[in-house]
Formats: sequence, C-alpha cells, structure tokens
Amino acid sequence: MRQGATVFVSFSAAVFAAVYCLPPGLWPWLGAAALLPALWCLWKKRRRGVLIALGVSAALVWCTAYRLAVFAPGEALNERRIEVTVCPTELAAETDYSYSLPCYITGKGLPIPAVIYGDERLLDASPGDTLTFSADCTCRTWLEQGEVSSQASNGIFVTLEVKSGIRRTPAGRLPWWSLPRHWGQRLAANIRAAFPDDVDPLFAAMAAGDRRGISDSDQTALARSGIAHLLAVSGMHICFLVSLLSLFTGADPRRRAAVCLPVVVIFALAVGGRASVLRACLIWVFALLAPVLGREEDTWSALSAALALLLLWNPLSAANVGLQLSFAAVAGITLVTPRISAGLRKLRVPIPKDAPRWKAFLVGLLNRLLSLLRNVLASTLGALLFTVPLVAYYFGTLSLAAPLTNLLVLPVAAAVFAAGLVTGLVGFVSPAAAGAMGRLLAWGGRYILAVARGIGGLTHSAVTLRGGYYPGFLLCVYALVLMAVLWRGQRRRWWVFVACGGVVLAAAVGFTRLTFHTGDLAVTVLDVGQGQSVLLASAGETALVDCGGNRADDAGDIAAEHLLNAGETRLDKLILTHYHDDHTNGLAALFDRLDIGEVILPRVEEDPDCQSWILALAAEEQAAVTWISSDQTASLGATRLQLFAPLGKGEANEAGLSVLAAAGDFDVLITGDMGSTVEKRLVKYHDLPRCEVLVAGHHGAADSSGETLLNAVRPQSVLISVGRNRYGHPAPETLARLKEAGADIYRTDLDGTITVTAASGGKGE
Repeated sequence: MRQGATVFVSFSAAVFAAVYCLPPGLWPWLGAAALLPALWCLWKKRRRGVLIALGVSAALVWCTAYRLAVFAPGEALNERRIEVTVCPTELAAETDYSYSLPCYITGKGLPIPAVIYGDERLLDASPGDTLTFSADCTCRTWLEQGEVSSQASNGIFVTLEVKSGIRRTPAGRLPWWSLPRHWGQRLAANIRAAFPDDVDPLFAAMAAGDRRGISDSDQTALARSGIAHLLAVSGMHICFLVSLLSLFTGADPRRRAAVCLPVVVIFALAVGGRASVLRACLIWVFALLAPVLGREEDTWSALSAALALLLLWNPLSAANVGLQLSFAAVAGITLVTPRISAGLRKLRVPIPKDAPRWKAFLVGLLNRLLSLLRNVLASTLGALLFTVPLVAYYFGTLSLAAPLTNLLVLPVAAAVFAAGLVTGLVGFVSPAAAGAMGRLLAWGGRYILAVARGIGGLTHSAVTLRGGYYPGFLLCVYALVLMAVLWRGQRRRWWVFVACGGVVLAAAVGFTRLTFHTGDLAVTVLDVGQGQSVLLASAGETALVDCGGNRADDAGDIAAEHLLNAGETRLDKLILTHYHDDHTNGLAALFDRLDIGEVILPRVEEDPDCQSWILALAAEEQAAVTWISSDQTASLGATRLQLFAPLGKGEANEAGLSVLAAAGDFDVLITGDMGSTVEKRLVKYHDLPRCEVLVAGHHGAADSSGETLLNAVRPQSVLISVGRNRYGHPAPETLARLKEAGADIYRTDLDGTITVTAASGGKGE
C-alpha cells in the first residue's frame, strides 16, 4: 500500500472508531497518546508505523476540533426556543406534513448545518437570503443510545420548527456557491415537465437525484427486485456521465480531463452532494488527473483518499449508510469482479473458420452482447458480495432477485440516464422540444419499472433476515464463497457451489413455510416501532390486528414482508381496534402488496375521514367489510375469534373493539389502546378466560393493563408493542404491575418481533 493510502486508511479507521466506539471525552487524550508510537516508530525508522500513528492522531484531534466548533454549539441549542438567524442553502421542498428548507445557522460561531420545518412561507426563501424567526430547536447529533442520528450522518445537526413569523432579507441574486444546486433543481423540474407522469419521477431520480415523486409501491418494488440503487445518484451514474462526455472528447487525456472534470464536479453538487455521489466524484477527479499529471492510476489510493476527505468534511458521515454502501460496492467491484469476469469468459459462442460473413457478423454481435451481460453480472455479484452484509444489518432484507434484475435492467439504465439528462438540458432552451423527446424516450423508464414491478411482486424475490432460517442461508452462502476462494488442488467446479447454494435456499424457504404453519395458533407482535401490528396464524389462515407504526407505510411493508417470507400472499382478515394513525397508517402499503379477504371495523363515530379512506381501500381490493357494533364470533383456521364491540365512547382509544383468540386451551387477548376504565367494563360484561398471552394495551401506558384486567386473565406472557417515543411508554408502574402479576414481559423495542405459538392441543410455546 502506498504511503498516502496508509495515512488515509489509518485516518479513516480512527474516525470510524471514534464515532462508533470511543467516548468523545477520550478523543483528545487518545489523539495525543498516538504521538508516542509515532515517535517510537520514527526512532526505529519504521516509516509505515509513523504514517499510521500520525493518521490516527490527526483523526482524533480533528474529531475533537470539529466537535468543539460545530457539534457543541448545535447541542447547546437542543430543546430550546430561541430567536435564530439562518441562511438557506437551497429551495424549500414539500414533505408529508409540512415544508423543509436546508440552511446554516449563523451568529453562533461557525455556521451550523440545520433544516427548517414550517409552512408554505418557506417557499419564498432562496439561497443567500437571511431569515430570522423564533424556533424550537432540536439537536440529534447522537441519539439517547449513543447512536449517530441519520440527519447528523448526512451533515444536518439541528432541526428548527418555526414558531413565529419569518422576517426575510432578500439576497438580490443567488450566491455563486448555490448555483449548482439551483441548476440541479431546475434540471429536475425540466425532466418532470418533459416526461409522462408515469415515468417522470424515475427519470428525475436517475438523472437529477430528485426522488420525491416516486410512489411508495414503486420504491418497494425497486428495493425488493434489488435495483433501488438506481435512485441514488452514485458512481454508476457518474460513470455513465463520463462515458457520455467521452464520446465528444476522444481518448486524449488532457481534453478528456478539461471537459469532464468541471462537469463531474458541478453535476455532483447539482444533485445534492450526497456521500455516494461525492465519493464517485472524488475518485473520478483522481482518475482523470492521474494521466495528465503523469501518475499511475491507483484505485485503492483514490478510494482511501476520497473516504478521508469525506470524513474530514463531516466525521459523523462515518455512520452514513449510503457512504458505507457506496465504498463497500466499489471495494467489491475492485476485488472480486475481475475474478468473476475471468471465470465467465467461457460464456461465448465460437465462430467457425469457414462461416459466411453474415453468420460471423451475427455471432460476433451475440458475443458482444454476452460480454456486456457478463460484465454486468460480474459487477453486480462483486458489489453484492460486500454490500449484502450491510443491507442485512441496517435493513434486515435480502433481495434474492438482484442478480437477475440487474442483468435485465443495467444495460438499459445508461440509456435512461442519458435520456433524462439530455432531455432536461434541452428543457432549458425549448420546453416543447424536451416534451417531444420525453414522450419518445419514456419507454426506457417504463421498461425498468415493469421489470421491477414484475420481479419485485414475486413471493420470494426478497426475504427478511430478522429471525427464521434466511440468516442461516446467508451464512452458508458466504461459507461457500470462502470455500471457493480457498479451494486448492483440483479444478474448481463453480456449478457445484451454485447448486449447493440453491439447495440451502430451498431448505430455508421450506423450513420457514413449515414453521409458519406449525401449531394451532401463532401470535406475532411485529416490530413496527411506536405502533401496533399483531399477526394471528392458524391452520393456513391469517388475521392481522391493526397495522400502524411511527412512520407511514412501514407497518404495512413489515407485515407484508413477514407473510411473503412464508410464501403467503393473502391475508384472510384485517381487524382494526380503532382509527388512530399508529394503528392504521400502514394500510395503504398492506393493501398494495397483499390480497385482503375481509376488513373488520368498529362502528363508531370517531374519525369518519379515516373510515372513508379504509372503505375506499377495501372497495378497490374488493374485500368484504364487517362492522362490529355488537359482539360477534368468527373462525380463523383452528382458532375461534371473539370480537368484543366497543364499550367506551368519545376518544378513539376508549371506543375501540378488542379481540380474544382461542385455540384449545390457548387464549390470546388484544385490547388495542383501551384504558383501565373500559378494561373494567370488559371484565364486567364478558367471561374472560385465563390467557396465555396478553398484548398490553396502549403500548404499556400507565392507564392500561390495570389490576382488574390482570387479575381476571392472569396472563403467562405479556407482549408490548412499543418503539422510541416521547410518551414514556411503557410506563414504570405498568411494568411493575405486570411483574407483580407474575407475567413474562417481552417488548418489541428490546426483543424485536415476538412470536408465541400454541402447539397442537393448545399448549403455548
């Protein structure tokens, strides 16, 4: 490894260690202590040791300085309402609930990166303006558990919620530093205006980095099929751009660098300057300058230098998932792709010596196509080998279809990127001509979406890795890869390793499906954050009680993935206890991804708008609707469901239905967000059995799971659906009551998704 790469790697490793492992108070002391081994290595004339120690020391000292200059002033604003002055860095954008505006807070020392949330008045602001207003400040540099917040990893350290009128001082004209981003936003607007509505979000995302218009269903399809990376402008898009420019510059390195360098830098800033695109920009800057300066191109030196520069700009970007995935993909492509490509070189059609010209031409054309597909497959597998562990850790999913989907889509992706970029640029000059081009070139986007929807809709195109047998399958795959790499002696037969992987996958699918249908009744409390989604499975039939979480659509996707993991594409019954968002906001995704047989709702006057929305979803799905205004019973496989009508009035928590599921001697009670007052009525008017499982009411709130209910049902296990929240759930007094009742307590925020199964005969496991 070259000397520069040694310094860069040691610097980056120390920053990662500081962010993930070391308390900030130790950073300056460890930075100073790292100089001691540097002096010792200098005395021993060990140059590499000196470089490593200096890199570590520089990283820790830099992290300390950055924390004092940027983090500390931001943290001082946490949970405060202050009069603040900011300078916007780009135009405002609409979010699900309000408008957001990236900015820098001024007058607090160094500018502090922040984002403003407010009403449509933010749309009047432009980069360079000065805005003054009263705001509630929240700083989430680190979360309570010591984790780096996602906003901080993206370079945003403070959130400002507008609480008074905004006083704006116009800048007159856009400052020079905001021009690339302004051009990028106008480019995205041109693309959206030029292309038809069904594909303009895809073209805007791929060519201009604007992902706002892509529907949740299409994002899910792209993720399940393994091509969600098309939406994040990164090295692949920069490579497309350089290849497009090279058509006009030729092979001369000086001309190529003179044209490509400014365009690549401006493009990277125009699409938002995310970590993945900045990484690619820096590597291409090094690659384009190397031949001009008479230096040898060194991928590892360029990669390590790019990482060090990004961490220098913001040390907390070490926790940025996009940055980690981007560098892992490049490392995989650099290390593994050449070996895979060499192994696939035999995939070509030989040309007979006496073949006529037309036949030789066709065979040559076929071989060029096979070469393209071989390179695409090799690059995909190389990138996946290094990125799959990160995706599994952060998102808990694995796209089994990714190699096939990338093989079908990537040869077209370059054309789609070029079409979107060129059409958007034409839109600056002639919107009419851009519109004509957009209608003509839309086929590429439609093809990508059709492939993603078709493959992403398959039952096992993607699987979840949180429990079950699929994590074992993944470990076996990496064991097979390691065996193939370490194989010595006889010639390696790649098909044997591929066949073994296929057998292990088939076993994982079979055992997962078998486990899902084992026992008379299985109750699963899904980990949906601060919300509730409880799945009941019995003798091949399923019911979901509530479907909501702290983020819209997440609960629906989580429930759908859980069922699809087991090969189930149908949900027989959907039961809603009441109409609050944290119990209903995942329904759109759920209806989009599964066939719903019956929807069961409490007949109350609360929230007619939510009821109308649910009825519209049911009508579109052609699902039957059952209203519960009096107690009813229903069957679910080998389980008897008792649906208790609402016993309270007024607030939705008290006007919800409750569910008692019984399979033999195994009973499960679900009360929604019912409070202790209505719990007493439930006990008074119904003969409740002793329950093996109680799903705690209202996420473990202090006014739920009261003594009256606990004494009546005497649960063996209490399952609490809860996530990070500001309400204090589960309340300490509730946990104390449950413990005193002798129940085993399980929480989704600590234990993840929880499943309790009744074996044949009704005994719980």
